[in-house]
Amino acid sequence: MMNDTRFEQLRAALQTESDRRIDVDRAWSRFQRRRPEASKRRRRLIAAATTAAVVAAVSVSVAVVRLGGGVSSRSGATGPAVGTPARDPVAARIPVADVTSMTADGGDVWALTGSHELVRIDASTNAVTLRVPVAGVADSSPVVAGGGALWLDGTGPAGHARLLKIDPATGAISAQTTLPAGCTQTAYGLDHVWVLCNAASTFKVLRIDPATAQVDAQTGVQPGPAYTFVAGSEGVWLGTNAALLQVDPSGTHLTGLKVTGSAKYLSVYSADYIGPLGATQLALGDGALWALAGNVSGQPEHLAEINPVTGRITLAFTYPEGADTSSDYWDLNAAFGLGSIWMLAPLGNNEIVRISTTSGNPVSHVYPGGSCSQYCSQVYAIAGAVWEPTAQQIIRINPAMMPG
Repeated sequence: MMNDTRFEQLRAALQTESDRRIDVDRAWSRFQRRRPEASKRRRRLIAAATTAAVVAAVSVSVAVVRLGGGVSSRSGATGPAVGTPARDPVAARIPVADVTSMTADGGDVWALTGSHELVRIDASTNAVTLRVPVAGVADSSPVVAGGGALWLDGTGPAGHARLLKIDPATGAISAQTTLPAGCTQTAYGLDHVWVLCNAASTFKVLRIDPATAQVDAQTGVQPGPAYTFVAGSEGVWLGTNAALLQVDPSGTHLTGLKVTGSAKYLSVYSADYIGPLGATQLALGDGALWALAGNVSGQPEHLAEINPVTGRITLAFTYPEGADTSSDYWDLNAAFGLGSIWMLAPLGNNEIVRISTTSGNPVSHVYPGGSCSQYCSQVYAIAGAVWEPTAQQIIRINPAMMPG
């Protein structure tokens, strides 16, 4: 039982609702009203880390392991997760605070905190099995898994950045690669590490061999900057003011594959209608590229599913917003995986709404409680579950306990 008085009051209020569909609609309404506040928090984090240009990135990694409870027997554990009743969507509350990024690698989930502590969680038991501080991590770094290692953006000497390769067995730095300034957005996909390098009006992408941690290919300099960058099994994608672009797996050039459509705005009324993409965020999940575009010429926000092979928009959803949205587009606040879209709604700043990928409508929600912090506005669909960091803990949600 949570001892958070405010949470209990909110839980009691929700329980008085007799119609679960009304609960979902209220959560969705709150989500729409409060998105700008979450956006401002997210933009502060982005601004603190930007060097040569404004860059926003969303990474999604997927692995499958079984849900469970209990305490790990592996060395390095620093405390058990708190279990929950069998039918509760909240499967565990893991004592890791102020998380800035998460990812999954095999049977482990990894979290990076605002104090640059790397935390390993056994996904089969929900127990913390390793905590280690990592020196020289850039404040905005995502934690990225792939190629038998973890990867972090690091601070380098004047005029340079660094890529840090981390041994997942110990959390120690096993290699450091010096990169040009502005090379700070790391992702993993197609068996390589990828780094986006932004300058004031140009960008390039580096491909790095995970075995050697050295650059083995790079694109030519392209008109930019690029505002969002993702990599995964669905390819390597980025967005500029002009278009969504794909990097060739060779790492030497862009593929020429672009999302089809004229340059106006993304619309649910036509699968070939897409526009100013500097106001777009990207994510990968469930075999698709996802884009959020909004606040274009007064139009509502739109969430689109894009086929990564053809570049064609296959699904698009729209929803109006009830508050000032002059700069709301920096905040995706969503994860894509496990057959659903997972969005954050603002009840207590950490309510999760499950969205149908067929209709785009909310189908269920859960308010797991806890208080927010400057690192809120994150949700991850990794390791067979949905994960949400709060100020004091990471909350693990079992999708099987939620309708939809």
